[in-house]
Amino acid sequence: MSLPAPSIARAGDSDFRSFADRARPLLDEGLAEALAGVPAALGPVRDVVARTLGVKGKAGRRWRPLLTMATAEALGADFSVAVDAGVAVELTHTASLILDDLPCMDDSDTRRGEPAAHVAVGQSGAILLAIGLLAHAAERLGRSHDGAELSARWGETFGFAGMAGGQAIDVQMGGAARGAARRLYRRKTTVLSAFAVEAGARVAGADAEDRELLRRYGNDIGWAYQLVDDAHDLEEDAALGREAGGRLPLRQGQRLLRRALRRLEAVDGFVEGGEPLMASLALEIVRVPGDLPIRPLPATGGDSC
Repeated sequence: MSLPAPSIARAGDSDFRSFADRARPLLDEGLAEALAGVPAALGPVRDVVARTLGVKGKAGRRWRPLLTMATAEALGADFSVAVDAGVAVELTHTASLILDDLPCMDDSDTRRGEPAAHVAVGQSGAILLAIGLLAHAAERLGRSHDGAELSARWGETFGFAGMAGGQAIDVQMGGAARGAARRLYRRKTTVLSAFAVEAGARVAGADAEDRELLRRYGNDIGWAYQLVDDAHDLEEDAALGREAGGRLPLRQGQRLLRRALRRLEAVDGFVEGGEPLMASLALEIVRVPGDLPIRPLPATGGDSC
């Protein structure tokens, strides 16, 4: 399969926000196509799918599918070759949010200021909706370059050793998990961002060494994202007079961000502007909610977190 020429050189920029302005219309088109595949006979489900995907109403940041598309561009492919994979990543993320909101999970009645899916169509309807989104994600991956391997990796991402297993640990133990259970708990958050990057690398034809470096980069920024969000929650707890717990998630997040940026330095397959694009993306993702991006801590020895 021949890949289109890289658009990063044509655009002459390596800033993530500029990239996102170019890539979002194609991503939006792909998500609208996913919505069009929901049969009209399902009635209110179509409206719930439209809201959860952000096709109607408020959309999320969509940094995970943009991560897929930016990775492909940074490695020399046109980001359009990664749209199917990016849509699959967003469908998977959306399905996980629907399941997270269920009363038997995190028990949330709202999502982005709107009624959660289970409030709109009932718990059984929400579960079936999530399954439908996951099935369509698998279908979209099958259309992609290297689709068979991508589908296998996606199955690992959502399965017992990935997001589903991490959620199970969260339900059982939450943040109290330690050792192997703690590592699996982290995968609830990290494996989808790692897969998002790997998917972009695969459709761009990157070699195994670069794919592994980029997968680890995605894993690092996924966990750093969660830690910085945790730090924001601790600040809110302190403002409300709650016990802050003594953890230092912001510093851990900064260390992980530094490590992620260092991994980029070892990638051989970037085209000109590719590494700055991926670095800009990491800094945009790992930010305190509603605030400026954080900056990585300077190196002080090891990178253990």
